[in-house]
Amino acid sequence: MIKKILIYSILSVLLLYLVEQIIEIPYIYKTLIKVPLFLIIPFMLNRVLFHVKMKFKMSQKSVVYALLMSLLMLAFIIMTFLVTKQFIHIDNIVIDIQSRMKISKGIIVIAAVYTVFVNSFIEEYFFRGFIFQGLIGINKPLAFVASSLLFAIYHIGVFYTWFSLPMMCLALIGLFIGGLIFSFFVYKTKSVLASYFIHIGADIAIMIIGVIWIGVFT
Repeated sequence: MIKKILIYSILSVLLLYLVEQIIEIPYIYKTLIKVPLFLIIPFMLNRVLFHVKMKFKMSQKSVVYALLMSLLMLAFIIMTFLVTKQFIHIDNIVIDIQSRMKISKGIIVIAAVYTVFVNSFIEEYFFRGFIFQGLIGINKPLAFVASSLLFAIYHIGVFYTWFSLPMMCLALIGLFIGGLIFSFFVYKTKSVLASYFIHIGADIAIMIIGVIWIGVFT
């Protein structure tokens, strides 16, 4: 079961990198590929082969903790950007979003809402549900490392042209640590909703940065 989950997960991440950076498919078509890879197929595999119980219920206390962590994540990402923005290729981000992702001003609001509330759930279902909860009962260290490492590597395809090599390494370390935090909250609450709430905070921070400092959404 471990090998099957890891093989499928690695192949899915590599395929999306190919789609993102090599073929350079527009964002909307990438989404049509990502939904089956990260959501539909893992759901079917889990139902037929793995039978992992993914929980989506949380106690009121856990919800409060997750929302507080979401706000902290939002603040941390914004502060990190302000400290490191001089090392980020902001012009490359704008060009990449407009040319490669094909996200125009006409659909930018829809894309932003989708990213914050839908895409974050899809990613959490895959990385913290399918991978983490699929492995946690068999090998806890592997569950934490594999889900967080693949989460970080997956994002290379998203921001490959945005950063210099040192900044990319820093971003990957940050994403890996973020993945560990997400997994920790899922482990403690037994619910994927915990990491979903925190992920929403992270994506809202990115949208705020895009509006105020990068100007992508204006």
